[in-house]
Amino acid sequence: MIRAELARALSDAVEAIVSAGQLPAADYPIEISEPKNPAHGDFASSFALTAAKFAGKSPAAIASLVVEQLSKLNWIESASAAGPGFVNIRLSENYFCECARDAFAAGSGIARTSKPQPMRVNIEFVSVNPNGPIHVGHGRGAAFGDTLARLLEASGDQVWREFYVNDGVNSLQMRLFAESVKARYRELLGLPFQFPDDGYKGDYVMEVAERFLKEFGDSHPDDGLEFWQPHAQSMMLEIQKRDLERFGVKFDCWFSEQSLHDDGSVSRDIDALRAKGELYEQDGALYLRSTAFGDDKDRVVVRADGRPTYIASDIAYHKNKFDRGFDHLIDVWGADHHGYVQRTRAAVRALGYSEDRFEAIITQLVRFYENGKLVEMSKRDGSMVTLAELMDQVGPDVARFFYLMRSHEAHMEFDLDLAREHSERNPVYYVQYAHARICSLMARAKEQGLEADPNAIEHLETPERELIKKIWDLPFEIARAANDRAVHRVATYITELAKQYHDFYEKCRVISPENPSRSAARLALCEITRTAIREGLNLLGVSAPQQM
Repeated sequence: MIRAELARALSDAVEAIVSAGQLPAADYPIEISEPKNPAHGDFASSFALTAAKFAGKSPAAIASLVVEQLSKLNWIESASAAGPGFVNIRLSENYFCECARDAFAAGSGIARTSKPQPMRVNIEFVSVNPNGPIHVGHGRGAAFGDTLARLLEASGDQVWREFYVNDGVNSLQMRLFAESVKARYRELLGLPFQFPDDGYKGDYVMEVAERFLKEFGDSHPDDGLEFWQPHAQSMMLEIQKRDLERFGVKFDCWFSEQSLHDDGSVSRDIDALRAKGELYEQDGALYLRSTAFGDDKDRVVVRADGRPTYIASDIAYHKNKFDRGFDHLIDVWGADHHGYVQRTRAAVRALGYSEDRFEAIITQLVRFYENGKLVEMSKRDGSMVTLAELMDQVGPDVARFFYLMRSHEAHMEFDLDLAREHSERNPVYYVQYAHARICSLMARAKEQGLEADPNAIEHLETPERELIKKIWDLPFEIARAANDRAVHRVATYITELAKQYHDFYEKCRVISPENPSRSAARLALCEITRTAIREGLNLLGVSAPQQM
């Protein structure tokens, strides 16, 4: 990538300056950015300003030393010191032409890198209770987790997507859900029924009851919860899987919490922690010494009545993931799970693993607005908006893109009215239209006997240079988004790339039968733009239509 090569050049320049005794040796940060004014160059660096703090020299003097070194490189057209210590850099035209040819040759590989030692990463996300469908609040975590997995894979890691099924038999919520389904089943049979006071009232409960009636007939109206709970859970899981797959999210594993109790893992891991002295008994309950690992208080692992708490199965679950050979664990949770971060990190450390191998990511709340008003949601009273309903209204592409436009660390307002618009005001249509426009252009060119030829690229105009720069920012943005867990940057990037392409298209005539060489060159630029947009959309789990 252009930025990486320029960063290496700057690093080599600094090394040469240090070797010459003109700067003291230090761990200098290397920074490359774009100048606020494009007339100043293609890229800029504030290295001299930062280095001055270590070097005892003025930023201007250091900038002059850097300029002297960079000016020796034939692929840098010019380097100049500016302002209080900035270095402005303009790359040569030949270099940009070579970058365009490299991008054309790379094809979809422009969005993929490899690692000599890839990490095995387990990403657990969504993981909602199987007592209701995936609702729009869960959609943000689903879009984020899946996109992060795609980015890490594009960066060379091996990723395993996992859904943790909270199907513990002692869960009050799951018992209420099973009782609610059974009541609706009896209602369908015309039998007397008593709906639980705190039961689940949504249409999805009736959907599960109808599925149950279709599969099992009328032979189970009087069976107890030991029969109803696992079947109700299983049917709701199938609905969740259906909706998530429609949303473009597929898991490698749906891991059952109850399986950790059934195979004895919870008991064994509690006994192991007790033997290590990480647990203690108080008032009949068993506590984890989580304050020793940074938590604000010690946590109950087993209640006084002998029932294990959620953290007991969480301990066994995270140990299980490490035992399966994963190098790094990422848990993506909603804002309501913020209080679980420290206790889970403490549990990981108590098990003997480095806390660097565990990462909890919190996605903030998303609020949905329609006609300027907040859309309220609730699971039990049935007024919730499901992810399936959202996709029915705006489609999976728009839903995913909107969720991913903002940082997961910020609260988000989802404008349903804008999401329904089929216009360039809708951000996803704006990007998809750029891709479709290129597809149409390439088809018209082919009808006229014109084809893309990267070897014809030369004598670049400003919009062409800017387009090549933006295209080669794709691997940079992928790496940055993956490392910082900032998946929204990819959405920002492809929006900016689409805008850059529209500017290029308006200012540079692409199809010119009277100038086939120029047409071939610009068609090549169109082709690599199409590839970059398509790959960027794919990383977001959004389609790249050929026509709109």
